[in-house]
Formats: sequence, structure tokens, C-alpha cells
Amino acid sequence: MISVTGYSAPVQAPRPASSPAQRLAQRAWRLLHIDAGQAYRLIERAARQAQAQQDDAGLAWAELVRGFHQLYFATPEQAGQQLASARARFAALGQRNGAILAGAGHARALWRQGRVQQALEELLPLRDEGLANLRNEQRGVLLNAIAGCYSAQGNSENAFAYMYQALRDAGPRRGNGFDVALHCNLSHELIELGDHAEALRQVERGLERIAQLGNGRLHTVLLINRAICLAELGRAGEALDDLRRIADAPADPSGRGLVPMHFEILALTALRAGDMALGERLLAAAQVSLPDDRVELQLAHALRAKLRGQPLQGLQELQQVAGLLDAEGDARPSLRQRCAHAAARAELHEAAGQPEAA
Repeated sequence: MISVTGYSAPVQAPRPASSPAQRLAQRAWRLLHIDAGQAYRLIERAARQAQAQQDDAGLAWAELVRGFHQLYFATPEQAGQQLASARARFAALGQRNGAILAGAGHARALWRQGRVQQALEELLPLRDEGLANLRNEQRGVLLNAIAGCYSAQGNSENAFAYMYQALRDAGPRRGNGFDVALHCNLSHELIELGDHAEALRQVERGLERIAQLGNGRLHTVLLINRAICLAELGRAGEALDDLRRIADAPADPSGRGLVPMHFEILALTALRAGDMALGERLLAAAQVSLPDDRVELQLAHALRAKLRGQPLQGLQELQQVAGLLDAEGDARPSLRQRCAHAAARAELHEAAGQPEAA
């Protein structure tokens, strides 16, 4: 396991006085998790001021914060473009901390597009310098981005190491709400390992904190993780209210944002709870691109076929993603999804009267 502790900060040179646009953008940064709507308004004000005053540093900060906002509420491609532009501006200004933050965000956008190895190759060269110079939630952002890449590669040992270090650096008193995202990510990793009871405890900690904040997307992701935990614990019926709240949430910064919200796994949970109508509604809204999402979508289609008394049709649904299971690198689904696929096949063979195949 890679240790992520033990770095000491060098003596910092005095900071130059910041411009009004920089101050607005930095205030928006502090509000990203606390009040996403207000953060967006401040970002736009900062960008307008920076452009009017030809303030490159202010514009770099505005692009940085807009890019991180888009990671939550737009598409990873849009966020990646903003963050790449911010990184170039910070580099031209010689502002390394800003460039490191923009690089961490850009790598996260790559990871969200399924380009995990490329993201990790961008992040690891930034690690030592970032740990030496960044503070609190900014340091947590870098650590969490690295953790996310390791998680996507199935390397839970390193993922947990980076996540817990990020939580120590960005706790409730100094993390500007970023600690909630870390509880959410810890719950995700525990789900991947099958520890659904502890994952549910992490979700509940995040939900306790989110009640004090204004971030609809992060709230929605916590509810998704709670629904997954309840379904895996055999309590899918308890998740139905959460599923309806997610489906009804506005697709803007006041709610869940524009990014697809894993409706395929929510559909699977609704079907397990016996609510066919809600399951159908969620399936119709599903948009998938990543390998895990594609497997989950077919799992939901297969379960729907089984509930309709068509187990052979369910097996055909699963066969559509069978080729993914032996893929390599970023194209390969997680171990959890490969196991879920095998379990679903066994259940369908059994339902079709094929015990040997099951």
C-alpha cells in the first residue's frame, strides 16, 4: 500500500494581492459543496469581471471552479475542456497550486469518461508536489481523484488509503463540505467490496451532513448508494421512496444536474422491490456508456424478463454484454459486476429448469 502521509510543507513565498474576480471565484470554490447554486452565480460574476478587466488570474480561477462545478452538474467532456484551459492559464502565470488543482480536476474528467489509466498517469506526477503545498479540501481533491482512479481499477487498498487521508485533510470543520463527498465515495468502495452494512453507515454519515448543505447532486448520489445498500441487504422495498425522489429531482443545479444518474441500477432496485412501473420508468431514462453501467442495464433487463416469466429472454439480455467480461484495462467491468452477471445467469438458468447450467 502506498503511504500518503509524511509530507511537510515548505516555506511559502508571500502571496500577491488577489483581484476582485479572483476573490469571487475563490469564494465560489468554497461554496461548491455548501451551496452549488450560489457557487455557480459567483463563478459567472467572476468570469465577467475577469474578462472586463483582462485579469488572467481571475479568469483562470473562474475556469477552474466552473470546471469543478461541471464535474457535478454538466458532462465530463465539458468539465475537461474548462479544466484544461484553466491549467494552461495557471501554468502561463506560474501559479503551481492552481495548475495542480486544475490537473486533478482534468484527470477526474478523464476518469469519468472511462479513461482511467490516462487519468492516473496525469495525477501521480502531481502527487508529491500537491501534498506538500495544497491544504485542507484542496489537498483532499487531489487525494480523492487518485483514490477514484484506483477504485475504478479495482485496487481498493490504495483507494481506501487515499480516501481516508483526504477525509483527515478535509474534515467537517475545514473541508467546506467536501467531507460529504468523501463519505459518499467511501460508501461506494465498500459496496464494491460487498460490505453493505458499513457502506450504509457511511451513507448515513453523509446524509446527516448534507442536511446542512445545498448540493442536490451530491444528495442524490448518497441516496443512490443508500438504495444499492438496501437492495443488497435484501431490503429493496425500503429504497422505493428514495428512488422516486431521485427520479423526480430537477435535472439542473437545484437538483441532480444534467449528468445521467445511474438509473439502470435504480431500475434494478425497483424491480427487486417488485415495483414494475417504477422499474420501467427508470429503465426508459437510463443512459449508459461505461462498462459497469452497461452490465447493470442488462442485469435490469434480465430481471424484468424473469419477472415476466421469460428466463430464456433474460439469458439473451445478459449475453449482450458477455463479451465485456473478459475485456482488458479500462474496458473491463468491475469484479462486483462480473460476479453479479454470473449470479444472474445462475438464477435465470434455474428459473428455466436448467440446474446443471445454474
